[in-house]
Amino acid sequence: MVPAGGPAVPRARGEVRKGRSRGAPAILLALAVAVLGLSTFLLGDFAPPRSVASFEKQLCSLPREWLERTRRGYYAPRSGQIALLPRTPAYMASGGSGWSHSGPWPYLQEIPLVFFGPGLVPALGAVERPVTMADVAPTFSRLMRFDEPGRYDGKPLPELIKKGAAPPKLILTIVWDGGGWNTLRQWPRAWPHLRKLMKGGVSYTNAIVGSSPSVTPSVHTTLGAGVYPDKSGITGIPVRYEDGDVGDAFVHGESSRFLLVPTLAELWDERHGNRPRIGMLGYEPWHLGMIGKGAERSGGDRDDALWLDVETNEWITNPAHYRLPDSVVTTPGLEADLERLDRADGTDDGAWGSVEAFDEPDRVEESPAFVAYHGRALRRMIARGGYGSDSLTDLLFTNFKQIDRLGHYFNMASDEIRQAVVASDRELGSTIEFLDERVGRGNYVVVVTADHGQQPDASDIEAYGIDPGEVERDLEEAFGPVTQAVWPTEVFLDDEELAEQGVSVATVARWLGAYELRDNTRRPDMLVSGAGVFEPRDRLFELAVPSSLLERRGLC
Repeated sequence: MVPAGGPAVPRARGEVRKGRSRGAPAILLALAVAVLGLSTFLLGDFAPPRSVASFEKQLCSLPREWLERTRRGYYAPRSGQIALLPRTPAYMASGGSGWSHSGPWPYLQEIPLVFFGPGLVPALGAVERPVTMADVAPTFSRLMRFDEPGRYDGKPLPELIKKGAAPPKLILTIVWDGGGWNTLRQWPRAWPHLRKLMKGGVSYTNAIVGSSPSVTPSVHTTLGAGVYPDKSGITGIPVRYEDGDVGDAFVHGESSRFLLVPTLAELWDERHGNRPRIGMLGYEPWHLGMIGKGAERSGGDRDDALWLDVETNEWITNPAHYRLPDSVVTTPGLEADLERLDRADGTDDGAWGSVEAFDEPDRVEESPAFVAYHGRALRRMIARGGYGSDSLTDLLFTNFKQIDRLGHYFNMASDEIRQAVVASDRELGSTIEFLDERVGRGNYVVVVTADHGQQPDASDIEAYGIDPGEVERDLEEAFGPVTQAVWPTEVFLDDEELAEQGVSVATVARWLGAYELRDNTRRPDMLVSGAGVFEPRDRLFELAVPSSLLERRGLC
C-alpha cells in the first residue's frame, strides 16, 4: 500500500534497490501478453477526454498542506498557466536529466535543518516543532540583533536564541543539494559529522521546504529572503518572462532581476554601508537567491559570488554584479583529488564506479573528488576573504551540488549517492575544525540544510514515471503548438498560440485531467505495463487546473 504522503519511500538502506544506470525511468514494453506474462493492454487511437472532477473539487480534495505549498509556489507573472500534480504513485520524470524532485509531497519536502555554534547555539539536540525554510532568514536576523518584524513569511526560531550571547562573527550556511531526509535515511551511516552537529546544536526534525515546486532556485531564495516564491518571484527553474517566453529564473547568471524582494544579506549589507562580507560559493546562478542581486540592486555592492562553467570546470561570475574571489579560483589540488578517486578502486583507468571518464571537464564536478576540492576552496575563501575577522556578522552561503546531480542520474539508492554523502559529510567535519581554529569557538554559527529530497527509481517503488516529452507531443497533436514547456508541477502555454487556435487554458487543463496511462507512449501499437499499479484507463494527474485558481483563497 502506498502512503498518502506520496510515493512509497523507504527510510533505510536495503528497502530500495540500488539504481542501475543513467537515464529516466523506462516504460515497460512487450509484444505479447502470452509471451511476457505481464498485465498489459493494447493501445488504440488516442482516446477523447473523459469527464473528470471539477477544478474546484480537484483543488479542495488535496490535503490542505499540499494545497498550501502549491499556492506558496505560485506567482502569476512567472508561473505556468496550468498547475499539475501526478497521481500517487506516478511522478513526472524530467526528460534528459532523469529523476525529478518537484512537488508538495512529504518525501520531497522533508529536509534537515541543523544549527551549530558552540557558545552561541544551545546544545538541545532534536526539536520536533514543525518549521520551514522561510524561518531561516528571520532566525539569522534575530541572531544578528537585526530584527525586522513583518518582513518575512517565517518566524525566528526561539530555541536558538541563547540569552546573553553576542552576535556571531560569521554565519556559514551549507546546503546539501538533494540531501533531504529520504536521502539521508537511505544511507544512515554516511553522515557521522552531521549527526554530531545535530547532537551538539539544534536539529529541527520536522523541517520542510514549505513550497512547491521544490526546486533549487526557489528554495534557495526562500532561504535567503525568508519569503516563499509567491512573494520572491522566483517560482522555479523556468519562469515566464515579460514577453511571454519561458527561460531560466536567473537569466543564465546575467541578471537576478526577477527577484522581487531584498534578501537578508542585502538588507544587512546596506544597513552597515556594505562593510559586512557577503558571499556565495555555488555551482549555478540558481544559488544566488541566498545573497541577492549584488551591485545590480540600488545601493548594493559587488559581493563575492561564483559558480561553475560546467564545460570547463572554471569558476565564473557576472563581474558587473558580483566579485570573483581569487582565493577560490587559485585553489590547488583538484588533479590530485581526481587521481586519488581514480585509484580508489585499484585501477588507474579514469573511471569512478559506473561513471566512465569522470575526469572529463563536464563530469568532474559530479564526483566526490570535486567535493574535497570544493571544501578546500570554501575554507580558503573564508581565510583569505577575512570572513569572521571582526565583530560585524558576515554571511557566507555555499551549495554542495553532487548529491542532487548524481541523484538525477542514478537515483537516491545508488552507491554513487552514498559516496557523495560521505564526501560532503567529511568536508563538513573539516570545515568545523577549520572554523574552530580560524574564527574561534563562540564566534561562528554553521547551518546545514537541504533544498529537497529525491525521487527513487519508479520500478523500485512500483510507481510509474510519466514521460513529459510524450505529454507535450500529445498536447501539440490535440491543440497545435500551444505548449512552451511541461514541467513536473506546471505547464507553460503560449498565450498567442492559444488565441490563434481558439483554445482556452481551461480546455487544456481539462484535457490533462483526463490524460491516461495508455496515452503516455510514443508507440500506440505496443503493449504497455503500468508497473502493476495503474489500469489502462487510469488518469495520471491528480490535479490539472488553471493555476490562476490558486489565488482564490476562499475556494475550499
